[in-house]
Amino acid sequence: MGSSPPGHLRYIPETTLRAILAHFGIENPVLIEPMEASKRNDNFIVGEGDRKYVLRRYRRNNDEMRVRFQLSFQQHLLGAGFPTSEILLTQAGDSLVCEDSGLWSLFTFVEGSEFDFSSATQVASAAQRLAQLHQAAPSFSDPEVVFEVNREWCDWWANGEGEIRQLAAMFADRGVDDDLAFLRGWYSEAIREWPAERVERLPRGWMHGDWHGRNMVFVGDEVRGVFDYDPMRRGITIEDVARAIFMFGRESRPSRQIRPEVAPLFVEEYQRHHPLSDEELNAIPFVMVAHWAPTVDYLAHARTRRRRCGRTFAPHRRADAGSRARSWAIARNACRGQSRRLNES
Repeated sequence: MGSSPPGHLRYIPETTLRAILAHFGIENPVLIEPMEASKRNDNFIVGEGDRKYVLRRYRRNNDEMRVRFQLSFQQHLLGAGFPTSEILLTQAGDSLVCEDSGLWSLFTFVEGSEFDFSSATQVASAAQRLAQLHQAAPSFSDPEVVFEVNREWCDWWANGEGEIRQLAAMFADRGVDDDLAFLRGWYSEAIREWPAERVERLPRGWMHGDWHGRNMVFVGDEVRGVFDYDPMRRGITIEDVARAIFMFGRESRPSRQIRPEVAPLFVEEYQRHHPLSDEELNAIPFVMVAHWAPTVDYLAHARTRRRRCGRTFAPHRRADAGSRARSWAIARNACRGQSRRLNES
């Protein structure tokens, strides 16, 4: 396989990778390369002859029952004709290798490119595929194995005032007073317009949980494969749509500004394949902010996770969610206008 530069395999010995691959019957890989986009898991491109695979070690979530649950959901989607990678079985017929080195699975490699922010047709395809997922998911009957970090944005409704007080203490003297002021104003308005009982009536179901352009690949204008089911869970499904409008509607990856012409496009294309209720349409702008408003429990988990990974916890990054939320709130009028137009059509 040739020599590798220092750190090339993310400090996982090549002997370990080869031993894992041997469980899948891959004895002589000609290529083992870490995938550039890997952040929360260890993903490697594996080559054997003219075939390519993706080998994953689960770091974000290393609970065996939860990982098996995610794989089962992915297999269900694949069986329903949804574009995702195939899950390969070991020689013993298992979808997962459980070793001291971690939990490992192997997938077919799906060729394609990342999302192009300048492509309206790719935005439309992403919306159509999310609708397809929401159409296929309800028949998945496995009991949910909960992953605690997959928080509900409506946790704010349990004790919003307390959350704001604790956030203020956590971020004291960090220069985020404007962000905290926005959260206070947003929460005050939100509980008036969307009291807990109204939120609870929004439809629930299986959701992907992280619908953005780096969790899928495109060939031309079409989504060819969707990946990363770590965040999938049962929840208020309009959250998937609201999050996606931001992820695909922003001007670029680091941007916090939603393009007003893209948000209505996403909603319209989604609606063509999976109609939303009037209440769901009305909820989109509100949920776009609520999904990203930070909670103390989430930040505490992020602190612990970063320390375990040997990284410095930088809470000011997460506090920036407040300024992002302000930008998204600017776009809510455009979303509401689209909701009204769709309701009138």
